[in-house]
Amino acid sequence: MLTSLFTGVSGLNANMTALSIIGNNIANMNTIGFKSSRASFADVLSQSINGIAGSSQVGLGVSLSSVTPVFTQGAFETTNSGLDMAIDGDGFFSLRDSSGALFYSRAGQFNMDKDGYIVNPEGYILRGYQADSSGNLSGTVGDLQLSSASVPPNATTSVDLVANLNSDSDVKGFVFTAGSNEDIRFSDDGGTTYYTADLISDGGLVAGTAYTGSQVAAAIKTAMEAANGTADTYTVTYTATTGQFTITNDSGNSGSLILAWDNALTTAETILGFNAVSSGSIAAGSSDASDNTAGQFFVNSADDSSNFSTTITVYDSLGNDHQITVYFRKSTVSATGNTWQWYAVVGSSESTSGSTEVQAQGTLTFSTGGALSSESAITYPTGGFDFSGGPTQNQTISFDFGTSILEGGTGVAGVTQYGQNSAIFDQTQDGYSSGSLQGISVDATGTLTGIFSNGRTRSMGQIILADFANPTALSLMGKNLYAESTSSGEELVGAPGSSGRGSIHSNALELSTVDVAEEFVKMISAQRGFQANSRIITTTDEILSELVNLKR
Repeated sequence: MLTSLFTGVSGLNANMTALSIIGNNIANMNTIGFKSSRASFADVLSQSINGIAGSSQVGLGVSLSSVTPVFTQGAFETTNSGLDMAIDGDGFFSLRDSSGALFYSRAGQFNMDKDGYIVNPEGYILRGYQADSSGNLSGTVGDLQLSSASVPPNATTSVDLVANLNSDSDVKGFVFTAGSNEDIRFSDDGGTTYYTADLISDGGLVAGTAYTGSQVAAAIKTAMEAANGTADTYTVTYTATTGQFTITNDSGNSGSLILAWDNALTTAETILGFNAVSSGSIAAGSSDASDNTAGQFFVNSADDSSNFSTTITVYDSLGNDHQITVYFRKSTVSATGNTWQWYAVVGSSESTSGSTEVQAQGTLTFSTGGALSSESAITYPTGGFDFSGGPTQNQTISFDFGTSILEGGTGVAGVTQYGQNSAIFDQTQDGYSSGSLQGISVDATGTLTGIFSNGRTRSMGQIILADFANPTALSLMGKNLYAESTSSGEELVGAPGSSGRGSIHSNALELSTVDVAEEFVKMISAQRGFQANSRIITTTDEILSELVNLKR
């Protein structure tokens, strides 16, 4: 008869434990990453009346078989912290405490401590694959530390340009220097008497100033007629599209004209496009045209001696930014395709010498279809780029104008020469200044990417997720932590998204999986169970009282 008392007591204990589990679930309904638990009960067999058959066995109540966490997926809450993370699927964050003990959690509330380690609110360090200064991940699991607060500068090594140069552009650039390229030696009587026409003193040009071809043509006429006392007159024209001059011995002149380009006193033949040989006898009414395209680029009158320009920012070895202006000048017109010259100019305030200099240059040749067919080798007149401020000198910067895809391929990239306005469509360079860490982003694979003040990004590490053969057997350690047990099996770590592990959601937290409505139903059930078992005890007590009263 006393057995029924203990049976009732076991029922009271079991249902009170169930209420404790329910209470714990409800208490943690707002705990990040919390997984609700459920109680499992089992009956207790204690005695047999007549053998071992089921009809002759009497139980002794109920016992708590297990308390099992239910690892269902929780809903996500969006946050404004990049280090808040939620696991979508299986797996646990792996954490280490100061003593080296390992713990696991579904709660992804992390921040960075004073040493750059990623830690949870209790200071436990998040583990994963650390990246080196180049962003390469190691293959060894360790503490994740974002200790690199800055990225070093990277000097520019290449510039890529996508542009169109107007095929209808004039050949430009005529600059004369006294004692250098300003004289024309000629005879107007078939070679008996020679004159020297000075384009500066006689033609009215100013040394060091860039002129158009038509302005130079007028100066040639003025200088030649001034040199011979206007005894004969000349017509000088310039064809802008070809860059060629034509000098005509006017029909009213009495003698033949000889242009003595081969004379040592003649210095202007190169800039005017004539070969350094005598033109021969040019009768009245006849003319002689430039043998080559005329003109040049003059750095101190760069705008006047070029057709188009673009400015791009590059960086030196110290991360200082500098402005390079790339000038394009149409230099040759040919039936097989035109040629352009380009000049990378560094201003006086940016160059070590303190002077405006061409520090790189080359030639672009286009096909008759407007595609870039070839590039000359880049030359560096100063040996390389010499920027002020103390960086490495003779910095080599390559310029890519897009000859890798030529006409007739899948398309035309880089610089083209079509009959439309010159324009830059895209320009890029690979240098950057130093930058400090401004923020962290995390992708679905757990890769931590640092965002720096100079606009650069770099991989800083990768979070790992731990999985277990039997995660329900993990030991609960409080503070949203689990620990490995003999029944759970050893941790199996890997990158998120690999081998069945879940993925990572950044700027999110996994909410508790507690269903309050379900817990209230379980609470009612446990309460009824407790009340019923208490009735067993009171009923047994009354019977025992009757039994004692039999003696009276």
